[in-house]
Amino acid sequence: MKFNELLVVCEKLSISRKFIEIWVPESKFVEAQTNGESLSITRIDSPYFGFGFGPNPKIDQRWTSFALTRSTPKALTQEFQLAGQWDAYGIKTKEFDVSYEVMTDFGIINSLIEKHAPELSIRAEDDEVLAWVAIDQSAVGAICKWESGGHVLSAIVVAEQMRGQGLGKQVTKALVTEAFKRGIDYVALGVMAMNEAAIATYKSVGLEELGKFNTFKVN
Repeated sequence: MKFNELLVVCEKLSISRKFIEIWVPESKFVEAQTNGESLSITRIDSPYFGFGFGPNPKIDQRWTSFALTRSTPKALTQEFQLAGQWDAYGIKTKEFDVSYEVMTDFGIINSLIEKHAPELSIRAEDDEVLAWVAIDQSAVGAICKWESGGHVLSAIVVAEQMRGQGLGKQVTKALVTEAFKRGIDYVALGVMAMNEAAIATYKSVGLEELGKFNTFKVN
C-alpha cells in the first residue's frame, strides 16, 4: 500500500487524515495493512514504530513500540508493557482576540520550563521551533514544524503560581493565532490522557479530538 492509498483507507475507516499526515511522515512511512475494519501502519523510528486502529489491527513483529486506539480489545495486548496513554487534538487555525508577545529571550523561556515543567524534552533553542509565544512571561508555548512538515503546538507551560487563572487557555489561543498569522492552516498537539485540565482547556479553545491511544513497548 502506498502512502496516498493509506490516506484513502483512513477516510473509509473514519480515521483522521490530519492525524496520519502529521504523525506518520511520508518520508518515514514503511507500509500499511488493512483487513477492512482495522488498520496497521509501520513507520521508521528506532527502528520501527507502529500505529494500530480498529478492533483487530495486526501487530508487526518489527515494532519496538507502538500505539493502538484505546478501544482496541485488551486481549490483543496482554503480553506487552503499557508505556503510556495519550490523546491527539487539532484545529484549523484562526485569529483569536488575545494579547500576547512573540518571545525571543531563550533564557526566560528555558527558565520557565526548567522551573515549572522540567520533564519536557523541548527547549527554547531547538531547531524545530518556529516561534515561542508568551502571556505576561507567565505562560509560554511553541509552534513547531515536525518531521512530517506538519505543525504542532508544544511545551505549553504555565507558571505554577499562576495556574487556574485561564492563562493556559490564553496561551493556546495565542499559539493558534500566531500560527494563523504565519500562514499555517492547521495545528495539532499530543497530550497525556491523565492531564484532564489541559484537555478541557484545548477543547474550550476549539481543538477537536483526532485519536486516543495506548502506547506499548515490546519486551
